[in-house]
Amino acid sequence: MFHRAAVTFVFFLVLPLAHLSADHHVGFVSLFDGNSLAGWTQHNGTATYRVEDGTIVGKTSEGSPNSFLCSDQLYGDFELKFEVKCDSRLNSGVQIRSQSEGDTPEGRVNGPQVEIQASGENGALAGYVYGEAAGGWMTPDEDRIAHKHFKDGEWNTYHVVAFGPIIQVWINGNPISDLTHEERYRSHPKGFIGLQVHGIGSGQGPYEVAWRNIELRDLSGFSTLYNGEDLSGWKTTGNWLPQEDGSVLIQPRPGEKGWERYDAYLWSRKKYKDFVLDLEYAYPPGGNSGVYFRVADRNEPVRTGIEAQILDSSEKEGEMGHHDHGGIISLVGASKNMSRPPHQWNRMVVTCIDGHLVVDLNGEQIIDAYLDEGPLKDRPMEGYLGLQDHGEPNNIRFRNIRIMEL
Repeated sequence: MFHRAAVTFVFFLVLPLAHLSADHHVGFVSLFDGNSLAGWTQHNGTATYRVEDGTIVGKTSEGSPNSFLCSDQLYGDFELKFEVKCDSRLNSGVQIRSQSEGDTPEGRVNGPQVEIQASGENGALAGYVYGEAAGGWMTPDEDRIAHKHFKDGEWNTYHVVAFGPIIQVWINGNPISDLTHEERYRSHPKGFIGLQVHGIGSGQGPYEVAWRNIELRDLSGFSTLYNGEDLSGWKTTGNWLPQEDGSVLIQPRPGEKGWERYDAYLWSRKKYKDFVLDLEYAYPPGGNSGVYFRVADRNEPVRTGIEAQILDSSEKEGEMGHHDHGGIISLVGASKNMSRPPHQWNRMVVTCIDGHLVVDLNGEQIIDAYLDEGPLKDRPMEGYLGLQDHGEPNNIRFRNIRIMEL
């Protein structure tokens, strides 16, 4: 059996970063050890940063320009999670893929910034992406809609995914930003993480902003399975249609009903053993599909593989069964209902290492199971990946399908 400690060790080899957190999701490592600012360097400004009760606290300095506490390590493609609490009178942000002029702490920090801002009475622009000293707002004007997902005076959970030109942001589980910015990706494909204390004028402050549980998973080892244009690398007889937005739509043809049409599923041509599979999908009301993996025989996926259920369970109450969204068919149901409403994007991350299976849905771990201890113990340890065509009327879109082999 492959125990949890071994899972951590494998990812530590893949992601050579310091300080594994005690309560991390698979593959995440902590960028802050909870006790010191080791691994961080201040750039610009005279704001102060200190460690207090397991948090990094930034405090304004009157008359100072923007200050940034920046990671010494640089990151390109990654997934970042952190919690933040900010004085309602202070604007802040977290830099990603950022640089400093001349590569010195004195050089002006520039690059994408994920906005931190109290909601107030009229909502806020928290979670949208700004180009700090890099052209201003990256999120288009028409997409910057004020919202109240940021809880004033409380800890807020941010979740950021940067992969290629795509930057996605969630706040407290709510999707905020889904940005593709080719120009800024060309100029800033890689850089540091920076914790901003915004400058204030004379006679103001002092104000504080605090961060904790700063965790990152390196996505640079992932490869893209769907190129957004055609079905290269896949095999199917189904009506899988590439869309202009880079997604792929399964739109069963008239009369194509039911799920026992296995050749209509979208199958990988390659087999996978140990991996992290990351993908997004959007279902219609009542939509039904599934993510298959380790399928030995594409003509017999139910008997020779494993399925993570995709199902519109957004209105379900009570305990989740193995046939509900996120459940592993014939094995276990999701620990909680993380379903997004119909037509909104769900993100599923499936991690298989030997007999250990972990599934995250929309930022929360919902499955932590051992395949070799239950009814699926005789299933193969290697096989094909597949996306299910469940027949009419299950028109479902998939996008951002990527995998890292371990």
